[in-house]
Parts: sequence; C-alpha cells; structure tokens
Amino acid sequence: MRAKLVFIAFLSLRLISATHAEERFGGIGIQAGLKHNALMVIHVIPDSPASKAGLSEGLIIQKIDGSATAGKSLAECVESMRGKVGTKVKLEVVDTPLSKTNNVVLTRAMVKANVPGGAANPSK
Repeated sequence: MRAKLVFIAFLSLRLISATHAEERFGGIGIQAGLKHNALMVIHVIPDSPASKAGLSEGLIIQKIDGSATAGKSLAECVESMRGKVGTKVKLEVVDTPLSKTNNVVLTRAMVKANVPGGAANPSK
C-alpha cells in the first residue's frame, strides 16, 4: 500500500508541473489525447514542426518510430514523441475521414506551448 501512495504522490507532482500555462520542451508541437483507445492529435501548436509538416487536429497517430500506439498510455506515447532537439521522429498517421495513412518524419525542436491546462504530457 505504501508503494502505491508514493507512486500517486510522485505522479501528482508530475501532473502539477505539467499544468503550468507555459512550458518549453523538445518535441513536435502537438497536444495529443486518447479517443476510443486511439492516439489523436487534439491541437497543433503554430510554427511547430507538426504545423510545418501539415499535421492537423483529428489525425490518428498509429505508430511512433515504428512502434504501435495501441495499448500504450498517453504518457508513454507523448514521451516517445519528445526528445533531444534536432533528432527525428517518424509518425504513421491516419486521416480518419479519408482513411488515408501517411508516414511523416519530423525533426524535434524547442516548442513553446501556451495551451489551456498546459501540455498533454503528465509524465514530464
């Protein structure tokens, strides 16, 4: 029981740090969420690698660097998209209305998120 409480406290601190109105991190510039067990782009940050690559809200991310997102937590998926500035990440995305799959390679950059509620990554 004590181990669970420590984990909950640790996770709570991470959630608090992730809820600041403004954060900077190496990433691709999206806010993601889970919808029907699928990783979905909720928001694209202007002037980010994602916006420059033409990613849009509503896209489903099926794979990150060849690894399926199905069955992974939101925190695991977001952590996979973040990384050292200048490194590349490959996404397999599906445009749901068209059911069209595309592979997109993005170069991580410093991203300044000013999104209500902070970034979508509770594991920072």
